[in-house]
Order: sequence, then structure tokens, then C-alpha cells
Amino acid sequence: MLMGRTLTEALRSLHVLDPKTDLAAEETHQSLSANGGSVQHSAITSTHNVSLALDVTIYTIQFIFCCHVPLLLACAAIPVALAAPARTFNITTTQDCFDYVIVGGGLTGLIVASRLSENPYIRVLVIEGGQDNHDDSRVYDVRTYGQAFESDLDYNMTSTPISWRHGTKLPMVAGKTLGGSGSINGASWTKGPKTQYDLLPLLTGDMSWGWDGLNQYMLGAEHFHTPSNDSKSKGADYDGYKHGYNGPVQVSFAQGMFGSIQQPALNASQQIWGLEHVDDAASGTVNGFTTIPNMVQPDQSQNRSSPYTAYILGEPEERDNLVILTGHRAVEIRWNNTCSEAEPDCVLTADGVYYQASHESERLFVKATREVLLAAGSMQSPQLLELSGVGDPAILNKAGVPVQKAIKGVGKNLQEQTKNTITYIPKSDDLEGSGPSSAIAFPNVHQLLGNTSSAVHAETLASLASYAADLEAQGLVANATATHELLKYQVANLFNQSEAAAEIFFTLAPKTDSAPATVGADIWNLIPLARGTVHISSNNSFDMPIIEPSYFKHPLDLHLQTLATRQAAQVYSTTPLADMINKRVFPSFDLQSYDAWQAFVKDTFTSVWHPIATLSMMKEEMGGVVDNRLKVYGLENVRVVDASVLPVQLSAHLSSSLYGIAEKAAAMIKEDQK
Repeated sequence: MLMGRTLTEALRSLHVLDPKTDLAAEETHQSLSANGGSVQHSAITSTHNVSLALDVTIYTIQFIFCCHVPLLLACAAIPVALAAPARTFNITTTQDCFDYVIVGGGLTGLIVASRLSENPYIRVLVIEGGQDNHDDSRVYDVRTYGQAFESDLDYNMTSTPISWRHGTKLPMVAGKTLGGSGSINGASWTKGPKTQYDLLPLLTGDMSWGWDGLNQYMLGAEHFHTPSNDSKSKGADYDGYKHGYNGPVQVSFAQGMFGSIQQPALNASQQIWGLEHVDDAASGTVNGFTTIPNMVQPDQSQNRSSPYTAYILGEPEERDNLVILTGHRAVEIRWNNTCSEAEPDCVLTADGVYYQASHESERLFVKATREVLLAAGSMQSPQLLELSGVGDPAILNKAGVPVQKAIKGVGKNLQEQTKNTITYIPKSDDLEGSGPSSAIAFPNVHQLLGNTSSAVHAETLASLASYAADLEAQGLVANATATHELLKYQVANLFNQSEAAAEIFFTLAPKTDSAPATVGADIWNLIPLARGTVHISSNNSFDMPIIEPSYFKHPLDLHLQTLATRQAAQVYSTTPLADMINKRVFPSFDLQSYDAWQAFVKDTFTSVWHPIATLSMMKEEMGGVVDNRLKVYGLENVRVVDASVLPVQLSAHLSSSLYGIAEKAAAMIKEDQK
């Protein structure tokens, strides 16, 4: 079928080239033909099997390309599904190359890929372990929240065994699909307080990472829709000046997220904690009660607006310079040079990335002519660095990985929030609303601690130095002195009355054929002082990493989690909520004392799945792994663009901040192209 046709004509017929923009490719092909199929400098012969999704006919095209020919390279991959605009591919050659290779097709990876590929002469490859599941109801229907957890849409990682829970390993949910966890999470849109973002300039030496700098990128990602009159009548409120209106991700107040029990719960939070109404959880001031919008379409479908649907499928035109490879895992970064441990100032340069579909499949290589960008998340980005010989030599030597660059902070400083749930059966099954609630109370540490606040503050500060030393001795952080300073910053902000210490998410689940309607609360400690680690378990990239969150390692974490959970239960004992409740079913037994509630917390808590800080963006002398430009110290052309760079937790759901980080990362990378 392809006989007698030029390469460009053949590819155009398969919708691989745009007839409006492939003139340069045609001219290059003619030049190749005139020179006997050779190109000066690094010409590579490659055979590709191209499967056209429309008629499943298999074609074989043999051609020669060079990494420095912009449009031909976009044709160097093999489409297996023409899902416009950025198609997914299956690369079978070991000789392909791109300007940027992005490891991870989750929230941040797809945003950076979308922004970089706006330049048609920049070639971008995204390697993602999951698939395109945007038409799966577990992805697009936010009301099914939770059904994707511990499924084929999850990497199914677990924590190390919890000693007091008889060795139970807790799930560490991370989305294994295009859009990553941004395609399976609760879709909440909140921001932390300004004071927490303003810690970042102190840790990086770069003022642009503060609230004023980062918030402009969060606003740039957002397309906010004001609430309907009906939503307003149920409590939806907002400050129009705190939102963006021209970004890709749709942010709206979903009608189904409001029910008749949320407003009484919010009002009760005034009685329990003395909270005042906050008109917008994106305002940079988070201490009070509020209703929040979600990342859902504003139409009747109210489907999820995910990173994939917003930034990839939402683009008006296809981009042949953006290639998304699904069902594959990056297994190692290849280096152009070597650095011994005796050469601390030596700089490694990445050549590209090895990748595989499975442990048994062929190990393939793709070249990155500009940069390798890590966007695999707080668990898997440090894993890839360690598999590539970058990390703490003690960890690498134990796993049998040759040390290429010693960076002690890789995989350390992990910070993860904890969550408990309380559940009630209401007297009436006829409750408005469905799915996750939009009603949240954010008490601060003084409202939780009451008249013990000053004493707890003083005791916490007095023990921080010895606590930081213990963290370093146990290998949980890279530098005790710097960690002590960081913890002092964190405690100072925690005891600042403008910051929320806990989140109480008032929930509602409608009646089903098999279960009655329930109401309740999810409660989590927002700013844990515990520090954990994530490290490779072996030199096999398909072995899951060892994740040690060190839950409740600092006693204040358990104390605040216990108080917040106990006090959230008191909310449902207030009038008129108490008159709406039939009984409490979880915990089903009566708990009176503080010790009883603490035991309940320890026995039933889960992770919130907001892990951060395993490749912290901090000054190198503080134990940081990446600098203020997100470049890994000692690596010439490797950046990290995901949640692992956040050095401290936020009193917020992470999505809006990650959208901002990704947008800012893309802008910085573009600046550095000049």
C-alpha cells in the first residue's frame, strides 16, 4: 500500500503528519533520498510498526531520521491509538530521541508536557506506567471516589508494617493512569495559607516561590465557574478575586456535592471550635469553616476535569511533537559520564532513559537531547534516581546499585498526613447530595489544644533539637541541624492562628440498594512533624520501593489527630445535628476517655495519600535534593517537577499547588531554553 509514495505522504495518510506543517519534513526526506539515505551527524536507521486504529492494518515503514530534524522526529514513534490530540504510542526501536523525556504521565507530567509542546519544534515524550482510562467511570465520575483505590488504576504500593497494628501494611494509593492521582482523587480545590508558601523562599533563597509568585501559576491553571443560586442557598461562597478564569482545569461547585446535613455540620463547628466562616479556601487564609469547589465540569455531567482531559484532550489541535507512551515504566537514567565518590564537584549529564513494559520485556532506550524531567511522584521519582545510582551511598550499596552521584537527601524527609473516619446513620435516608462533601472545617492548633496550647508549644520547641538529631541518626533526614531549623519554621507556622492544623471533611453517602445512607467526617492532621523515607528495595525497578512514613513518630502528631477526631464526633452531638442522627456506626462502641479515642485513632487511621518532600527543594547545605530551578544538585540536565519537591506540608489538598508547581516548572524550563 505504501509503495511508490514518499515517507511524508505515507505518514500523512496515517494521520501522523499534519499536511499544513509537514513541508520541512518533506524537504528533509527529499534531502535524505538525494544523499542516499544518510544524514551528517548521528543518523539512525529505525524500523517501526505502525498500527492505524481505524482499520487495524499493520504497516511497516523503514526510514532514517536525525534527532535534530524537528518534524521527522515526531514521526519516530509508533501510534497504537490515535486519541487526539496527543496520541498514545508504543515505541519499539531503541534509537528514538526527544528534546525532553518526562517520566510520569500524572498531574504534573502532563501539564509540563502540554506547555513544552506548545512549541512545535520541541519534541516531548511522556512515559507512563498506566493507560488512557479517561472513559472509565472510576475516573470521570467523582461520585465513585475510592473505587479506583487498590485496583488496576493504582500502583498498589504499601507502607512498611505498622508494629502496633500486628504488622499491617497500609495502602499508599498512587494513580496508575494518565493524569495520575489527579484522575482518581477527590477533586478538591483548596490552597494553603500564604505563610506556608512563604516558607519556600527561606528554604530556597528564591522569592518567586512564595505565595505571590506561585499563586499566579495556580491562577493560570484554573478556569473557575461561580456557583449557581441553588448552590449559594446551600452555603457555596467564593471571592471572585481569588480565582483564575482562563486556565484549562475546570473548577466549579458541583450540585451533587451539597446535602441537607452539611450546613448544620458547618454551623456546629462554630460551637465546638469557635470557627468563623471563610468565604473562600483559595484565599490564602485557611482557618474557619467553608464550602469548597471541585475540579469538575460545570455542565450537567459534572464529570472530573483531570490533568489529562484538561491539558491534553482539551487542546484544540493535535500535536505531532508530543508523544505519550503508556504501559511502560522508566527503569534507569543513562549517564554520559561517571562521577566517583571522591569527586564531589563532578556533574553528571543524563543521556536518556531506559524503559520497559514489564520486568520480562525488552529493555529499551530513548535519548533526551535536552533534559530528563521526573514527574513520577513522591514515591517513584526518588526510586528512579536511586536505581540510576543517585542517592545515599549506604542505600545504593545495600541494593547493589553502583554509586554515580552521592546525594544523601534522596528519598528522605517524607511527610505524609494521617486520616481517621467517623460514620453515622441518619434518621432519614432522604438526604440531598451525593458523593464527597464540599463542607470543611479547618481548626487551628489553639482551637484543638485549648488552654494547653502554650504548654504544648513550649514543650514541642524544647525537644526539637534532640528530635532532629534522632531523625538523622535513624536515616530519616539528611542533616539534623538543617532539619531542626526547618522544624522550628514549621512549628512557628503551626502555632500561628491563621493556619489550620486539622481538616474535618463532613461527608455524605446516599442510600444504595445494599446500604443505608451515611454521614460523618474524615479527619486529618495537616502538618505532621514526623519524617519518613522511601528507598529502593533492590536493583530491580519493578520491585516496589520500601515506604516508611513513620506515622506519629512525633507525639504532637498523634495528640492532634486524637483531639481532632474526638472533637469531630462532638460536632454530631450538637443541636440540630443530634436530632438528625439515628446512631453512630464507626466507631460503633462508646468512647469516653482521651486514651480510648487515641487507641481508636491508632487502630483505624489510614494515609491521606498526600506524600511530599522526598526530593526536597531546599538549599543543598540543608539536605535539599533540587535547587530553586528544580534541578537535581550535581546533575546537569535532570529536573524534578512533582510533589516530591515540596519541602513542607500544606494545610490544603495538594492539587492546586501541584498545578501551580507544574505551570511554574514549565515556564522555567522554557526560560532556560533561551
